[in-house]
Amino acid sequence: MMHSTMNPTFVDNGGKIDILTQKVDMICEKISNIDKLTEKLSKFDKTVNSMVKGIESINKRVDEVEKGLNFINAEFENNKKDVREVKKNLTEIRSENEEATKTIAKLRTDFEDLNERQLDLQTRSMRENLIFTGIPMYDESEQSEETEKIIENFMTVELKMETLPKFHRAHRFGKEFTEKNPDGSIKFVTKPIVCRFVNFKQRELVRKAARELKDTKYGINEQFPKEINDRRKALWPHFQEARRQRKKAFFKRDRLFIEGNEFTPKDNTKEMDTNDLQTRSRHQHNEQGARPREFNQPKFSQPRRGPRKGPH
Repeated sequence: MMHSTMNPTFVDNGGKIDILTQKVDMICEKISNIDKLTEKLSKFDKTVNSMVKGIESINKRVDEVEKGLNFINAEFENNKKDVREVKKNLTEIRSENEEATKTIAKLRTDFEDLNERQLDLQTRSMRENLIFTGIPMYDESEQSEETEKIIENFMTVELKMETLPKFHRAHRFGKEFTEKNPDGSIKFVTKPIVCRFVNFKQRELVRKAARELKDTKYGINEQFPKEINDRRKALWPHFQEARRQRKKAFFKRDRLFIEGNEFTPKDNTKEMDTNDLQTRSRHQHNEQGARPREFNQPKFSQPRRGPRKGPH
């Protein structure tokens, strides 16, 4: 049997050295791990710092958003106040507009009433007047005295009146009209004459005598204000149609009566129905004067036929 020649003490020390070496290696490994951990901690710290900065930035933005929302909320509240104020003002304006509309309607009604009253007074002031048409003019500068003589002569010759009705005055007015011969030459020039009689009875004597003028170029009509005359003109075709149908028709100022009932033409139609008997008609048009017989326009010439010329 062989016996070891190694010293036991040496063996024990060698084992310890190995153990120490292992421990040193382990320590070195742990130190290395610690370094790695430190590096990781450093990176983590940087990450945390970056996150903190990000959070701070987010907080800052949140603060800004909050301020913005507060501003928007304040503006919204202001706008709500403005809207309430606008609604209040709008309500007041509507109320004032309604009052103004009512006032305007009342003023319009009052104006129409005043206009009708003025029209009635004007019509009454013309009650004794008659318009003579178709009577030739002998002189472009014919004076009212000459016109009065012509009217007297006209009533004697054309109306065959033995006793002349009394009148205050007579004069020419309105547009001149020219009657022409078939060859185009001027036959005569005429201008309407308005004559004011002393009273209504005297006027009616002349108006009723106008039947003598049938189938002549002359005409005699009552005088009315422009508006009344225009209303009558609007009803004139209906009057003629009623007469054509042999119905009893007559005017009372600006109102047409057919078979004893007041007639109003249908709105927005040109068709005529003389059996359509309704309420009072009011039409507005644009011309003035009596309903003269129409002639062409003027130059003066001696008439072929007419009443005797009054003295100058």
